[in-house]
Amino acid sequence: MARDRRHLRFQALTFAALAGALVPAAFSLSTGQPWALAGAYFGWASALYMLASFGAVVAAATYTAGDPPRPGWILLALAYPPLVLSTLVAGPRLATLAEAARRAPGLVAACNAAYGALAVAGFVVLARAWRDTGLDQTSTRSRLAARLLAVLAAALLAGPDLVERLPAALRGDAMGLTDVFTDLLDGALLVVAVPVLRAALALGGGLVAWPWALLTLSVFAWLGYDASSQWGQALGLAPATARVVEEVMRSAAALCLSAAGVAQRWVMLDRSSAGPFRSGG
Repeated sequence: MARDRRHLRFQALTFAALAGALVPAAFSLSTGQPWALAGAYFGWASALYMLASFGAVVAAATYTAGDPPRPGWILLALAYPPLVLSTLVAGPRLATLAEAARRAPGLVAACNAAYGALAVAGFVVLARAWRDTGLDQTSTRSRLAARLLAVLAAALLAGPDLVERLPAALRGDAMGLTDVFTDLLDGALLVVAVPVLRAALALGGGLVAWPWALLTLSVFAWLGYDASSQWGQALGLAPATARVVEEVMRSAAALCLSAAGVAQRWVMLDRSSAGPFRSGG
């Protein structure tokens, strides 16, 4: 029972992150003015990215220099500031999901690409730190199966958007190139995260699984963000509704990453769990 009580704050943290992701839906219900709604999305997205970076900093600060997971969390903390810059440069987006950034598209593309590269590097470092602890008792076959399932999930979610953006990318369009690059990197994040989550859950549902569960939720939400445009059209959603879905997915991605950082700190500070996980996060 005591162990179950230790999980309550992690459950509350996850619930708060997912509930916070619904804030853009509240924006859409509270105002019918397009520019006011675009401004609300714009301000909220900027704040979300800073909060995500802060959560990763919280996790990184839990470790000391030389702890293997620390660089991974630092890389995740550095991944989100470029998205803040990208959002500020692009400005509020009034129209549909397909609207490209009109201001400095090259800079926006570079910022988005920087996010993807830093995020993948951070996940790879964290996954390697996890494996180095020796806690991963899953078989090679099990890890391969998890990766294949992750590839299929990524293809299902982001594949249609990638196909849609590919012609523009092949023409050398900056936004088309970064959209394809981002879709591929979001898929790569899932392929890295899922096997580690599978290994963490195999330990019997200990606290150490919570950060990876939240990181995986963050990646799924980013893939949902990528999928919003094409799947919204396929499902016959009105552009305004599809935009709400997109913003909810973006919110979930950033808030789950921030929550993962907080969860990692809690795991490390928990007296009964910190010992064996000190170097694996």
